[in-house]
Amino acid sequence: MKQILPLLLLISLIFTSCASEAPVQESEPDIVEPAPEPEPEAEPEPEVAEEPAEPEEETYEVSQELYDQTFEEIEELILELNSVISRKQYDRWLSYLSSTYKRTYNSREVLDGINQNSMLKDNGIVLTDLKGYFDWVVVPSRIEAPLNEIVFIGENQVIAYSSFKGKRAKLYELERIDGEWKITVW
Repeated sequence: MKQILPLLLLISLIFTSCASEAPVQESEPDIVEPAPEPEPEAEPEPEVAEEPAEPEEETYEVSQELYDQTFEEIEELILELNSVISRKQYDRWLSYLSSTYKRTYNSREVLDGINQNSMLKDNGIVLTDLKGYFDWVVVPSRIEAPLNEIVFIGENQVIAYSSFKGKRAKLYELERIDGEWKITVW
């Protein structure tokens, strides 16, 4: 299982980074230093596929004050999520999800696509529902994910990024729904 965790992290990062393209933010906010990289394992790690360059799109500009306030809110949320995920509290995790996210990652079509990943196939893992996705993809890949940066997509839409092997990696697409940040997909 210890050897599977880094592989599942890669799977999750690849799938979440492909969910939608994030616009490039014109002014760079203060970025929290990334967590130190874990010590290398005895086996060589698989190569991470290069992500295509993100297209330059119009960004949603916010004041530094709003950015900082939102960053703190999202950072607190991610710390809560890390705790929930590390305890494998599936039912509690569901409360952090938008209905769109639940519908998307519980759909047969999306799960069948994720099941095509060789890491899952090689380990005999077949995802059949959102619970399986939580157990085999979310838990291994998000258990201690730090927040490094947020990018505003709209007034109530933010993409949270971490860093993996020195590269920017999407953690979550978040949307403020009824005054609360929820994990969502666009």
